Amino acid sequence: APALGAGGRRFKSCCPDQIIEMNEKPTIIIGGGLQGLAVANALLDRGEEVLVLEREAGVGLETSFANAGMITPSQAQPWNSVSDILDILSGIGKQDSPMLLKISALPSLFFWGLSFIRNSSKSRFNTNTENICKLAQYSLQLIQKSRKEYGLKYDHSDKGTMKIFRSDLSLKRGIEEAKRLKNLGIRFKVLDSEQVIEEEPQLKNTTFQIAGGIIFPQDETGDAHKFCLELESLIRKKGGRIHTNTEIRKILVHKRKVNSIVTNRVEIQTKRVVVAAGSWSYLLLKNLGLSLPVRPVKGYSLTLDITGVKDVPSLAVIDEGVHTAITPLGNRIRIAGTAEFVGFDDDIHEQRIDYLSNMLQAIYPSFYSKIDLEESTLWYGFRPMSPDGKPYIGQTKVKGLYLNTGHGHLGWTLAMGSGALLADMMIGNKTEIDSNPYLATR
Repeated sequence: APALGAGGRRFKSCCPDQIIEMNEKPTIIIGGGLQGLAVANALLDRGEEVLVLEREAGVGLETSFANAGMITPSQAQPWNSVSDILDILSGIGKQDSPMLLKISALPSLFFWGLSFIRNSSKSRFNTNTENICKLAQYSLQLIQKSRKEYGLKYDHSDKGTMKIFRSDLSLKRGIEEAKRLKNLGIRFKVLDSEQVIEEEPQLKNTTFQIAGGIIFPQDETGDAHKFCLELESLIRKKGGRIHTNTEIRKILVHKRKVNSIVTNRVEIQTKRVVVAAGSWSYLLLKNLGLSLPVRPVKGYSLTLDITGVKDVPSLAVIDEGVHTAITPLGNRIRIAGTAEFVGFDDDIHEQRIDYLSNMLQAIYPSFYSKIDLEESTLWYGFRPMSPDGKPYIGQTKVKGLYLNTGHGHLGWTLAMGSGALLADMMIGNKTEIDSNPYLATR
């Protein structure tokens, strides 16, 4: 079986007796993934002091570690369209389904699920898509700006992404969705089956008929974990601090104001805390009596080293019908997909490995015959999903307690924009885009 990647397991905290000396009171950011690092970087740029606390041995080792590697404003639609909901329901108990709903997870998803379904109405779905798209475009601009200004290296590609469709009906629906996004500034080009092959020649031998495709030239790709490492270096150079192997035990509040946080090492007094702990954020808030409707949705990826392999795919491809993405990342290629509504179940199901392997073989049979799947690395992570698809950004009902979580399948796509938006909100700056659709108290 493929090796399990670093993001698939938790690291035990080391040095529990180490004391963090605090000579001043910076903003404490809980979480050293994409969202926490993006907030830290944005606050530093605005003259603030920050301390990032991460429970793992390094930054970006959980949900940010081995995602699909796509920055896609073109994928702004939430996962609660009518067709998505039908896919989820049809996947109850099926380990080989693109979307799996585990019966044992239903109690924890009940009220969240009702809100999830309520937001699937046409008017809410379209409004949520518009708001997500605006934040995604803002975020992409900031990624491009940072890459140019600091020379960030993360296996970046600006070739765009391409969706492929297996039927004329699904292609028609895809075109209709793309047209709605065009009104928001998303460019696209519709391709027939021959043009799809011209854009990505390695698709010529697929085991299924390609009805057509849509290419989105503004999308980008890259390695999210490498991006996190670049942000970590940038934050330290700017004077920010990052402490790993630090587990948050409790956030203490006095008279509805943040007072301190208790870690496995020390209690730190502070007036401002940002919770950017992904799917685990709602558990931290639960202890404060705050209800955050964010739940984990488990996803998998397989990453293969393709050094020396000839005739490899060069364009990021999304197979829309089976919720699967294949992304070239330098001398590697990654296939990612599936969505499991299973809570924090960390079991590895062989059917999931088989599913990703079979999808790769179906889409690129010639390429598949040249690789050794035994040398691939399996990863899984828990996407923090909100009922409406939008992240929760801003201050909670507790003064000094802020959120930046709930980004779902668009964590990297929305990260830099979310970080900048929250930083401006925290210090009272006018935000570049309207913050109201994403408020933590909505």
